[in-house]
Amino acid sequence: MNECWNYFRYATLGDVDEIKAVIRSHNKWFSHINDEHFYKKIKKKECIFESGIVITFRVTIKNQYLGNYNVGPGNTILEQIAKNKSVKNKKFAEHIFIKFKNCSTGELYLAVNIKNEKAINFYERMGMIKITETKLDNSRETGFIFKSNKKENYN
Repeated sequence: MNECWNYFRYATLGDVDEIKAVIRSHNKWFSHINDEHFYKKIKKKECIFESGIVITFRVTIKNQYLGNYNVGPGNTILEQIAKNKSVKNKKFAEHIFIKFKNCSTGELYLAVNIKNEKAINFYERMGMIKITETKLDNSRETGFIFKSNKKENYN
């Protein structure tokens, strides 16, 4: 990971209850996530908790499937992003997402439920590109895979 990652506020074990509350407030989309997930992510330094925004992620070291899409090694997969509903300023989520996208290793990939129009609109606004439809890992519902296009930004 590059030096850019040092400018995030990583979650601590003391943040777990607040993180769980944020995620549970979006239970429609995150009902498949158990509490142990956050403990593991925090210990692995794969959970950012900044200004009421939760991001969990992983950097691929080998080929990994996101739904039925194969993400190669050296890329970043955004697992969850959620905003504390009491945070009224929508710009916090945009700012943190853009910072995360710019710092991510390789390309940034994510999957989103096809019914989650709010998230789909957010990712499109943030410059993510819808690349394919997929079956989501946990629910087997249909979703979209989005990808950043960082390489194009440098041409």
